[in-house]
Amino acid sequence: MWCGCDTVPAVSADNPRPSLQGQTDAFLREFFEKGEMLVKELIMENDRLRSQVSTSPEEPKAKKGGKVSRDNMVDLLMMRISALEHECDEIRKIAGNVEEESGGFRARLDILESEHYHLAAMFVAGSQFHSATSFEEVLRTITEILLNFVGIGAFTVYIVDEERQVLFPTSREGGEVEGVPEIPLVGDASGPAEAALVGLGRPWKNGDPDFQMGGELMNLPLVSGTRLVGVARLESFLEQKHGFEENDHQLLGLISEHAGTGVENAWVRAHTKEVPLQRQAIEHLVGS
Repeated sequence: MWCGCDTVPAVSADNPRPSLQGQTDAFLREFFEKGEMLVKELIMENDRLRSQVSTSPEEPKAKKGGKVSRDNMVDLLMMRISALEHECDEIRKIAGNVEEESGGFRARLDILESEHYHLAAMFVAGSQFHSATSFEEVLRTITEILLNFVGIGAFTVYIVDEERQVLFPTSREGGEVEGVPEIPLVGDASGPAEAALVGLGRPWKNGDPDFQMGGELMNLPLVSGTRLVGVARLESFLEQKHGFEENDHQLLGLISEHAGTGVENAWVRAHTKEVPLQRQAIEHLVGS
């Protein structure tokens, strides 16, 4: 039965435990060396038996005279074949265990890589929002996260005009922003979704309504504290994307909280005193 003790790479300070690749290579070497030895033994045994049979003038008795008969040769070969089959079964079990262990390590590694990638994305996204000093930087960060991390292919970012109580478009992915109509937040034209957006009073999180106003995927509120400062209207996924995943919900929650704060900070930096958000002033800042 294969042990693998002589073929597994040595443990050192730099390599505290044998790598999966090293274990696999060692197993393959042992597997083929074992098979080669068994084949050679079978050939030698077969040649020896044939030689004994051909040099014997008559059929001797195997047990009494110590010679090999034709029938006994078959029995010996069958016994050897049975032993080889047993060896093969053992090797198959070892191969199966190695394959199962390899698959388990690979699955765990994939999970860890995915978690690491997601945590890195969250960290970078939060840092980008906090370091943004202008509306353009905030909008660019929203675009990068939605497009590259969440997989949204078409979306429009709106900012609140607090004097007129409307949402007006400031940027769009997947189309031109010109001609996109404003969305009233109050009055006869506004609906339950718009009222719910204003009344949420906190950043969006997984489990909250999607605030759909039509056929879009969702309307993501951009909030600073309890103040609604904008909305990201998510219209469609990229072609290879088919739905939201758990990590997507966490990124959307981050955008809802930190993008709104970024918008407010950019507004404060642009003014020496507190003034309400205005479309004309924001468009001037975005274009400057």
